[in-house]
Amino acid sequence: MKKQLTSAIKEKTVLFILLQILAVNGILSTTFYIDPTNGSNNGDGSYANPWRTLEEVVNQNLIESFKYTTPYNPTNSQLIAKNIGAPIKAGDTLALLSGLHGQLFLQNYINSDFITITAVDGQLPIIKNIHLQACKNWRFENIAVSSEPYGVYISGRLIYLESHNWQGPTSNIDVINCEIYSTAAPWTVASDWTNKASQGIYIKGDSVNIFNNKISNISFGVQMVGDYIYTMGNIVQNFSGDGMRILGSHILMEKNLIKNCYDVDDNHDDGIQSFTTNGYIVDNNIVRGNIILNYEDPNQPLLGPLQGMGFFDGFFNNWIIENNIVAVNHWHGITFLGANNCKIYNNTVLDPTPNITPGGSWIKIDDHKNGTPSSGCEVKNNVANSFDVDGATGNNKVLNNYAGYADNFVDYINYDFHLLPTSTLIDAADDTVAPAVDFDGVVRPQGAHSDIGAFEFQPPTAVDFNSEINNIEIFPNPFSDRIIINGELSDAAIFLFNETGNMIHHFWNTSTPFNLNTADLSTGIYFIYIFNEGEFQGAQKIIKQ
Repeated sequence: MKKQLTSAIKEKTVLFILLQILAVNGILSTTFYIDPTNGSNNGDGSYANPWRTLEEVVNQNLIESFKYTTPYNPTNSQLIAKNIGAPIKAGDTLALLSGLHGQLFLQNYINSDFITITAVDGQLPIIKNIHLQACKNWRFENIAVSSEPYGVYISGRLIYLESHNWQGPTSNIDVINCEIYSTAAPWTVASDWTNKASQGIYIKGDSVNIFNNKISNISFGVQMVGDYIYTMGNIVQNFSGDGMRILGSHILMEKNLIKNCYDVDDNHDDGIQSFTTNGYIVDNNIVRGNIILNYEDPNQPLLGPLQGMGFFDGFFNNWIIENNIVAVNHWHGITFLGANNCKIYNNTVLDPTPNITPGGSWIKIDDHKNGTPSSGCEVKNNVANSFDVDGATGNNKVLNNYAGYADNFVDYINYDFHLLPTSTLIDAADDTVAPAVDFDGVVRPQGAHSDIGAFEFQPPTAVDFNSEINNIEIFPNPFSDRIIINGELSDAAIFLFNETGNMIHHFWNTSTPFNLNTADLSTGIYFIYIFNEGEFQGAQKIIKQ
């Protein structure tokens, strides 16, 4: 007991010391200011006396950090101090004011804690391009990255996170809420795209977070050559190459919007692409809840076909593809060529023009190009124009014409693939493999079973269960074998749901008074939902005695 007590005291003492260290570090962290308009190379980085540009701060060696001994060797390279005594240290923040901050090249800056480069509230700092080589623990927030305001166009990468054979690896980098663009508005001439468009973010490193960025008017959006990379909530819009590339393992792509492809060269453009050529290992990746749109405007200049998800030249092992929306005018909706133990669940994959070449869009798993078959794969609970799967299938739905789209989706023309109350996709999925939530985060199932595709149907929320609905009367309540609906209705749709959310009856093009025979219903609680000329009017709770 004495030994246990002594051990507990030691543990508490160590914990107290660690907390004190963390508290001191928090107190000692500093925010420095950089202002291209009012700053000076002779400043001290204070708000009253800021430095001038970020590029000059780096060139003047004002950041204390560490670097690897070179050539880098993971077994024996050491960290040595760099710029000892410089004012900016691990844990500090560089707050940028509006203006041009030059280019940022950081080579061998290994921090023990994050150094954050961010915009002062209400300011718009612009960095020409960012290149990190052998760096660790850097965070970029709320800044713009573009060379166009500098009067030039960079054919390479606007943000390049580089692990280097000689200098060392790059890891633990965050890029959050930034705007990255080649030009302010998309070009309409192909030669402008081929001569001026930059690549967005190129990651050659590990443990990188790319969150909530807007990446516009570029050739390639985000390329991930590394492991444990998370890309979430980003918008890649107006691109002439691939929206995103997965060229590493343990990557999560979630809630990204990839839209508006410009066809300017011979590249076969993909929303999301992966391959294993050149030795890339691409295993254990998750692609969840993303949207890929070939175009928003059918009259967009330089409009061409876009492949949705093209995973060619496998093998791809242990991937999960779920809750994605793919609307492209190409047969490659989701394609794996050479896959083991890959799961494709609850995706909505539909060509907006399935009657026009080269569509419609399939979900396909086939052999590797060398003829080796795929194995252990499952494709379930998806809706697509067609399926061609080497693996287990079940509860998939083929829709391949406009009538099928109109019968199942709220507004397919504008890419709203939420389900209509009468959709045949409702309650038709396999619950054992359906993701726990749908694209919107709605818990599955809402009815007797989960629904096919990316969306789970939810009856409209009742505003008032006990009063009239927009001058519509529903009586008697409680009822026995008949319900009368009376009031101001024309071209109405009426839906009756039970207490667990299952649709019992539906009626189209009704008018009032409407007489509903309910003799077949068991006693219990029910809900009536009423639409009038396509607009939801409300819902009412009714009880059968």
